[in-house]
Amino acid sequence: MRVIAIANQKGGCGKTTTATNLAAALALNAKRVLLLDNDPQGHATLAFGFRERDFSLSTYDLYLTSDILVQDAFLEAGENLHLVPAGVELAAVEQALARETEKERRLQDKLRRSSLPYDYVLIDCPPAVSLLTFNALLACGEVIIPVDPSVFSLQAARKMHETLAVLREQRGHDVVPRVLMSDYDTRPRFVRTLMAELDAQYEAELLDTIVHHTVRFREAAGAGVPVVRLDPESRGAVDFRCLAREVIAEEVDVTVTAVDHWVALLHGPRPTGTGVRFEADFPRAKAVRITGTFCDWSAKGLPLARRDDGIWECHLALEPGRHEYRFIVDGAWLPDPHNTESAPNEFGGVNSLCVVG
Repeated sequence: MRVIAIANQKGGCGKTTTATNLAAALALNAKRVLLLDNDPQGHATLAFGFRERDFSLSTYDLYLTSDILVQDAFLEAGENLHLVPAGVELAAVEQALARETEKERRLQDKLRRSSLPYDYVLIDCPPAVSLLTFNALLACGEVIIPVDPSVFSLQAARKMHETLAVLREQRGHDVVPRVLMSDYDTRPRFVRTLMAELDAQYEAELLDTIVHHTVRFREAAGAGVPVVRLDPESRGAVDFRCLAREVIAEEVDVTVTAVDHWVALLHGPRPTGTGVRFEADFPRAKAVRITGTFCDWSAKGLPLARRDDGIWECHLALEPGRHEYRFIVDGAWLPDPHNTESAPNEFGGVNSLCVVG
């Protein structure tokens, strides 16, 4: 699973247009996609035709309600596509968490605890380097930075790179940046000059796809559908299908640098000479247990012990074969966030899967 934030502190540079249309284009490529609206303006929610009266749970609840998970809050936005909506109440999150410790990791923690049977999670960020944006950047492994043809957007892209450097130095968190030319009319000379400057500054990070200026994006937003559905043959739809293919083609390249990959190497089920060791990173949990086919899905489960480094672990002597399991974290039944192997269950979710040779 790849978690990608779409962020730039400048407004009007195409963040929401990129988030919504890339999500829809990835879904058309049979990728399972979650789009998380992380902007109090709620424009990604509006872009799919939803209004605040259409939902009761939102991104606001993911931040502030401990027992609300992604699977409780998402809306069906199309085939292969789920949306966690947002409304104006999301603006209150920063004040509500002002005195909380580790408030920048609220979203990361909630994604780890949620059932995420997705290939891609896209996070649409607000036009500011705020607590919401920091949460998105700490939860993701990649960020797409849309840059429209203006010197202000270029400056904002530099500021975003400075922010990523701070996260690397102070939090030890690496995010892979990608720069996207957005809303470009390539005919004016000053636009071509800006394109050349972008190419010179961000050659290794610059995406090949250029999203061209077209009124179809505004029409699609007004109709509450992505442009790839409104007019599949339009220039904007073609651009985002190209962008989706380019993002998909990078899967091999980013697997090594994605945060989830390293977490899976550090934690998750690992065979030993006498069975399987289960490790999980639930830093805010008070009690963690494991249950599964090996104990007839006991509601009590088997306890994990917390090590000095905060990681929960246990060792089970499992027979050869397939074993489905879930963690019970402070009473909530969750799949293993560090194990990509899963199997569907009868409740419409997934159980984590461990195969013992």
